[in-house]
Amino acid sequence: MKKLQPVFEVINTILLQQLQVGLSSDGDQAIGVKASIDQILLKTEAADGINLEQIQVTVEKLQIPHPADLNLYATVLLENVDVNILPPFWARAARLAKNPIVGKLGILLDRIEVRNVRVEVKLSPAKVADIQVTMESCRIKLVGQLMQETTNLKLEVYGFDLRQKDKKKALGDAVIRLADVRVRVLEMMMNRVIEVVREKIPSKVGGLEIALIDSTMRIDAKVKLGPLPMQVPVEVQLSTRDNMFGIYIVKIFVGMARPLILKAIQTFAAGRQEISASGDNIWINPWPKIPVKPELKVERFAIESGALLIQFGSLTEHVPKALPAPLEAAAEDGDEDEDEIDEEEVAAEPGPSAV
Repeated sequence: MKKLQPVFEVINTILLQQLQVGLSSDGDQAIGVKASIDQILLKTEAADGINLEQIQVTVEKLQIPHPADLNLYATVLLENVDVNILPPFWARAARLAKNPIVGKLGILLDRIEVRNVRVEVKLSPAKVADIQVTMESCRIKLVGQLMQETTNLKLEVYGFDLRQKDKKKALGDAVIRLADVRVRVLEMMMNRVIEVVREKIPSKVGGLEIALIDSTMRIDAKVKLGPLPMQVPVEVQLSTRDNMFGIYIVKIFVGMARPLILKAIQTFAAGRQEISASGDNIWINPWPKIPVKPELKVERFAIESGALLIQFGSLTEHVPKALPAPLEAAAEDGDEDEDEIDEEEVAAEPGPSAV
């Protein structure tokens, strides 16, 4: 119980208002459940925390295994939920996370609006799961103003082996596909993020401010290039190539600062697998740093309508691989002939890689 004590200091009171539940049948083997909740308050006795409002959840399908189909199927739809995060929550969350940056997140958001998240799960007798997630939208707001928007998410996970104790390895062995999602980050969000992580910025950079103008990003940096700080505006444009994110330095408005800034960028990129710099071009490849190898296609990385836009394209339809045999069957096959070589196993393809 001592391990839970820090959690209880963040949330120890749950209040639920007006729960309604409806049941339905979907054929002989499946049932449906629909629930709506006006509000759930997660707080402490002394202070407010997180309020979840207008929650609408539907279990569209729950089919348990039966002789004609040994798989388990479940489809859950979260039609609506609004999450309000009240100011007293952040200080308590920072203590729980043991990270002071968490305490500053209140300047980024106070409300999250989620619409139409559908999760479809298929679980085989071998305890291997296929999961498909789609989401219409998730909007992050601060005092009613949009800060970030994610729309049209499509995430697929195939062959996630629940028997594997090392879940990171299980995810690494699974096929993970990300498609169609569009992320917009507004100018205010970008500048507020800089405020949150200011302590992590090198001491030679006294300040940073971002302005998104037409198709370009202007960065006003106050840097210490000598005995006195100097305001150095830099104009950049964004692009994508081979699933990498490109930054092209269009103009550095203080001519004498140009070679120093380019050298600083090259020094920073040296030895970092995910960053390469050559001349005025910087390429960022974040995927080697991610423990899984998703299939995806980065279509756009640009400034558009006052926001940073990241858009992923559609993928071809996934062709499922044969599922592994249940443990009992695999053991029986191994007892028949331990010396026999499975030709299909020898010819098996390697695991998925980023597209």
